[in-house]
Amino acid sequence: MGWEYLVAGLALAIVLMQIVPLIRARRMRGRAVPELDAMLNDAQRGEERLLVYFWSPGCGACRPMTPVMDKLAAERGNVVKVNVAESLALARRFGVMGTPSLALVEGGILKQLLVGARSEPQVRALLLG
Repeated sequence: MGWEYLVAGLALAIVLMQIVPLIRARRMRGRAVPELDAMLNDAQRGEERLLVYFWSPGCGACRPMTPVMDKLAAERGNVVKVNVAESLALARRFGVMGTPSLALVEGGILKQLLVGARSEPQVRALLLG
């Protein structure tokens, strides 16, 4: 009889682990972004709209997404890759709680913070607005 409570508690914990990062990501919208100048090249500093891609080497969902982001960065120039293992403090200031995550920045304001993998068409649509 006690195992039902254990299973229900475990299911609740799993659901909360999925929902909490999404709630925190939504709360970050509209806030000024942390200083990115050290990570940007000259062309990116002039961009009004940037997409910041947070990834980590041990992230399974990042493996198929990283080549897509590399391709978009080469094409458009307004994509910034941030390795969370090397820039943990920056990821925390953005409110990133999991990888992969995408932060859409417009005019120095965080417009969206998306947690989880996205397809190439989804990322392109995000970049185009």
